[in-house]
Amino acid sequence: MSSQAFSIEVPFEFTANNKTLPAGTYMVNSATDSRVMWRIQRAHQSPGALLIAGSLSDAEEYGKVRLTFRRYGDRHFLIGFKTNLYQVKLPMSESEKDFRRTLSGDVKNDPAIVEADSRR
Repeated sequence: MSSQAFSIEVPFEFTANNKTLPAGTYMVNSATDSRVMWRIQRAHQSPGALLIAGSLSDAEEYGKVRLTFRRYGDRHFLIGFKTNLYQVKLPMSESEKDFRRTLSGDVKNDPAIVEADSRR
């Protein structure tokens, strides 16, 4: 496991890279040395969904890792994550854009953050 890999429990179904993933424990790690592409997969299973980072920046704080989602009712879309050293923001997926088109009126969404200690 790379120094940037972490494990995190996600308590709800979510969409990442246009794929719907069930609630469970996930491993997140860099798929390339440049940290432009990241892999998320259920712990002890493969293959994983490959994520392309929209932007990469230094983490503002240490100690916690987290996944950030946009939530529409009970639908969750992964929009980014933070490791001990990096923050990664993902572009809006096609599946989220399609879902937003089905909503009537103002689109309302709330952030949902799942955090874990930095222990691997």
